[in-house]
Amino acid sequence: MVICVLWQLNESGISAVLKHRLEALVYDSKLRLLPPWPGSSANIQIVAIDEKSLQEVGRMPWDRDRFAQLVNALSEAGAAVIVFDVLFAEPQANPVADVLDSLTGEISGGEARIRQLSYPYDYDRQFADAIKNKDVVLATQLLHSPLRKNAFPSVIQRTVAGDEGVFSFIPEFSGFVSPTPVLVDAATGQGFMNSLPDEDGSIRRTPLLLRIDNGLVPSLALEAYRVYSLIDDITPLWHESSGVRLIEGINIGHRYVHTDKYGQMLVPYQGPTGVQTLASPSAPSGPYPYTSASTILNGKVNASQFDQSIVFVGATATGLGDLQVTPVGINYPGVEVHATVFDALMSEHALPYKPDWEDGAVALLLLVFGLLVIIILPRLGSWLTIAVSAALILSTLLLSALLWSYAYLDVAVIPILFFSLVVTTYFIARGFISESATRTRIKFMFDQYVPPAHIDKMLAEPEAVSLRGERKELTVLFSDIRSFTSISEELSAQQLKDWLNQYFSPITEAILANGGTIDKYVGDMVMAFWGAPLEDKHHARHAIDGAFAMLDAIEALNEQFFKARQPYVEVGIGINSGEMNVGDMGSNFRRAYTVLGDAVNLGSRLESLTKFYGVSILLGEATAALAPEYDYLIVDKVKVKGKTQPVNIYAPVPPSRQAALKPVTEKYNATMQRYFDREFGPARAAILEIKLDGRFPYPDLLPLVTKRCHLFATNPPPRDWDGSYTHTQK
Repeated sequence: MVICVLWQLNESGISAVLKHRLEALVYDSKLRLLPPWPGSSANIQIVAIDEKSLQEVGRMPWDRDRFAQLVNALSEAGAAVIVFDVLFAEPQANPVADVLDSLTGEISGGEARIRQLSYPYDYDRQFADAIKNKDVVLATQLLHSPLRKNAFPSVIQRTVAGDEGVFSFIPEFSGFVSPTPVLVDAATGQGFMNSLPDEDGSIRRTPLLLRIDNGLVPSLALEAYRVYSLIDDITPLWHESSGVRLIEGINIGHRYVHTDKYGQMLVPYQGPTGVQTLASPSAPSGPYPYTSASTILNGKVNASQFDQSIVFVGATATGLGDLQVTPVGINYPGVEVHATVFDALMSEHALPYKPDWEDGAVALLLLVFGLLVIIILPRLGSWLTIAVSAALILSTLLLSALLWSYAYLDVAVIPILFFSLVVTTYFIARGFISESATRTRIKFMFDQYVPPAHIDKMLAEPEAVSLRGERKELTVLFSDIRSFTSISEELSAQQLKDWLNQYFSPITEAILANGGTIDKYVGDMVMAFWGAPLEDKHHARHAIDGAFAMLDAIEALNEQFFKARQPYVEVGIGINSGEMNVGDMGSNFRRAYTVLGDAVNLGSRLESLTKFYGVSILLGEATAALAPEYDYLIVDKVKVKGKTQPVNIYAPVPPSRQAALKPVTEKYNATMQRYFDREFGPARAAILEIKLDGRFPYPDLLPLVTKRCHLFATNPPPRDWDGSYTHTQK
């Protein structure tokens, strides 16, 4: 923010050039995009010395009698003031003057007669006589070289002794080229025709006053305004700043015009030039009507067009070198620039200007915007940061447009826009760095535990991942190798490690392929869960899918173990669903993303019961309820160690055999229901029928049910028996 304020105050060096160039682009955009500045009601006409005039009248310079003819025709048509943006610096030679001077003694009537005889060829005198007693303003060219030609330019004010520093900021010139004395004596006014383009060559502001020998010379447009308005005096106004007196504006009669400290005003262009209508009458007209000089000289003058007009006469032909670059177009006739300035001076509306308090206003806005972005942007994400910053930039541009259109102020916006872009870039970069750190953290934490697709989704939507502890419904899976102790005693330490690695790889792949998150490996035990860190509405079904995928992987793995004469693998898998605590838990030295809770403990108990019931997979009743896509066998109603409430446990039917086993599955479940209803005899008979059918997927389960039915048929359970079996071991 401080840098932007210093940039606004700096007026030298590359940074200042860059600032002015960018401000110029903003200024140009306002001129092109915003409605044109209200013009005056004055009848402003432009008479162009164009290509047509050069073809019909001849190449420049023309004889001065042509200009005399032009002045007379325009005056007769009603022109009030005629302004020449043409420099008449050289006297035009009279071809008969020297001959007549040599015949002075031979011509009766003396010198008076000689002047009379030479007058038809004295074009300067004819031009001077044409402009005498008419309101005509001529142009002077100020020079940086010491050349001084003809009469000293008209000066509106000079400094007094000891006050030479008053005009120090107004550009100073050391030389000049004025019209010939005979024309200066006849003209009503005289102003400089100089333009001072910006660094890029475009004319955006024009000097109303320039300095020579500590005297102030008015511009051609300012002098035209003075003559047209019948004003005698032009008075510059000054103010003190740090001990220096600076010009702040000009009083012209009752009209006050703001200027900058260089005595310049902004040029409020009315739009693209209308000079193209000379070559193509059907082309869109500009703000001021153009008429070819040859049309006037040929006597084709529209009197109503020039009635009470102010006429600017200037060159528009390409070869005459008075075409300028402006914000509203290139090849813009210089004469139309003078006409535009005159029109602005004549307008009843205030003129656009740069206020003296611009630097303070920009500093204040930077302070306000700086506080806002420091408070707001750190709380936002990258996209909201971009949106807020875009709104800030748009509001700055809108404020600039409103100040231009309604307060007539051209206030700098580049430091504010630059500040907005820098701050936005900073916070976006910080956000991306933070996001990158979050992505790295997520990848580091979950790379070994969750599927790659999960990691990609978490990296794409890190806000969807919560590492904080939370309670939610999940499904947990425990898997353990049966008879692992015996197997470990048969193998050396290296052989056991290699054998376990061969086992864990396909098991882990099966879990990850079905969307599970690996919690931990403890010896031969694998723990995984579904539904976190990413939301999974079908976590129960996916856990069962993963369990069957594990069994398929173990079947393929046992074929390899058989060929390598290594121990077979048999596993028990316990699955349970319910509310669990999940999150990044641990100490300052070691942490893990894990699940805790009673539902987790029950899943572990179910895994240990698989061997007791002779099944590969056991489910809690919550899991079976959440995954109705599977068919289930009612295994038992149990009370596990540490629990008093009985739960139903189930064994899922392999998905590839569900259709074929549907009849036997339904018969078995109906039989178990009869068992729970104390119909032990019929239940025992039904179990024998199922056994004889031979299709039951878990045959080891049938003797257990048969044994219980026989026991309870001879020794009925107590009246409060709820059908459950209490397991006293884990």
